[in-house]
Amino acid sequence: MKAELPYSQRVTIKPGGHMALMEQNQQFAEAVSTFCAGCS
Repeated sequence: MKAELPYSQRVTIKPGGHMALMEQNQQFAEAVSTFCAGCS
């Protein structure tokens, strides 16, 4: 997967389970935003 997404970075969302996207929405949004900013 790293080869397909060269700007990727592993991010651990704590506390986070299977629903981290919904349970920790702010942390998830910040991680996605950071990733997108690094791609442009």
